[in-house]
Amino acid sequence: MPAASSLRGVWPAALTPFDDRSAVDVPRLVRHCRALLKAGCRGISLFGTTGEGTALSADERMAALEAVIAAGIPPDRLIPAVGCCDVPTTAALSAHAARQGAAAVLALPPFYPKDAREEGIYRHFASVIEWLGATPGVRVPKVCLYNFPFHTGVTLAPGLVRRLADAFPGVVVAIKDSSADWPLTSAYLDALPDLDVFVGDENSILKARGKNGAGAISGMANVMTPTLISLVEAHPSEAAVLDGIVRKAVQALDGHPFIATMKAVIGAHSGDPRWLAVRPPLEPAPASLGASVLDALEAAGAALIAS
Repeated sequence: MPAASSLRGVWPAALTPFDDRSAVDVPRLVRHCRALLKAGCRGISLFGTTGEGTALSADERMAALEAVIAAGIPPDRLIPAVGCCDVPTTAALSAHAARQGAAAVLALPPFYPKDAREEGIYRHFASVIEWLGATPGVRVPKVCLYNFPFHTGVTLAPGLVRRLADAFPGVVVAIKDSSADWPLTSAYLDALPDLDVFVGDENSILKARGKNGAGAISGMANVMTPTLISLVEAHPSEAAVLDGIVRKAVQALDGHPFIATMKAVIGAHSGDPRWLAVRPPLEPAPASLGASVLDALEAAGAALIAS
């Protein structure tokens, strides 16, 4: 286990199961979290992109986080996503996560205004942190910034992240880069040697590891956590083989909607078809797709979590 001051390791970006009324299915989510922790992950990121967080209300996120913790999932093994387009909701979700004892929070930039400039994005994050610091009784949580320009249309420049980390030392401590743009990831690693730099692109884990990357916050880890942990921790002589397995596994999802397909894979792996449910605007994937992708993961040699 990494030192308590570090977030380094593999954090599955957990899928969020829904019941037949489209509410968060807490018992199923808790079972999934337990399986992921048993598989050896550093912790779990809840309600991010893979967790359909933008389809959940703030109240739903907070209630589900409390329920998961009440069911026995250690709060210091959780990084809930909090990023919204407005400062008050992002701050409220962050304060709530801090009160629950979460390890950190994962924060997207404000993603609706596509003409936002770097200064405005800086002020958004700074305003959230300053609001938390000025609110009596609120602990300012560790913040992991979240770069995912494919969805947000916003790229967090390495210089902006450096500026935030310098302005708020001990608060802005990490970044997750899901850009799948290796030159950008490499620039983060060069500019932020004192931060935990995670990749969201599983194909970049090995290259990031070579530059002291912190690990991965990964959607694929919902089913193949053991393989990704092995890749992050393996002796260099074994890493290339594991990287090949991961690349074949990622390729098995090419051309398919990621979240719905991963839910279908979990459904096939667990034998529980209720995992197929997604929130609008997503559409569920057929169970047959989940079964075929699961077969491809196993054929690639991926080690899977216990079903």
